[in-house]
Amino acid sequence: MTDRPDSTRVNIYGREYSIRGEGDPAYVAEIAHFVDMRMREMTDNITMASTSKVAILAALNITDELFRLEKSIEEGKSDHARFLDSLAEKIEKALGKGGEERNAVSGREPALLDRAAIPSVSVSGSGKAPGTG
Repeated sequence: MTDRPDSTRVNIYGREYSIRGEGDPAYVAEIAHFVDMRMREMTDNITMASTSKVAILAALNITDELFRLEKSIEEGKSDHARFLDSLAEKIEKALGKGGEERNAVSGREPALLDRAAIPSVSVSGSGKAPGTG
């Protein structure tokens, strides 16, 4: 006997649907509500006879929003990577310049002070450098 995913009943644009999936029923209902609202937005100012046309227009608008957000995120990653590269260069310059100079506060060489002050950090993620895909 196979375990079938639970079914969640939702209403989208006046029609009831039974959505089968392994996701949280509240999340499925939230997604359905979002689609319903987008479809209703399509017909706020005009009347369309075809539900399928309304669904297609809503899908196009949702997809446009998704693509714009993905592009914005990628641009943000690129900006973040450029900022980190710039910061790394500044740090390297500062560490390279101050070899003979002593830190006014501790009396130690800056490179030794900086290494002692860097905490251990654990990073999780995709393992790719920002902006590399």
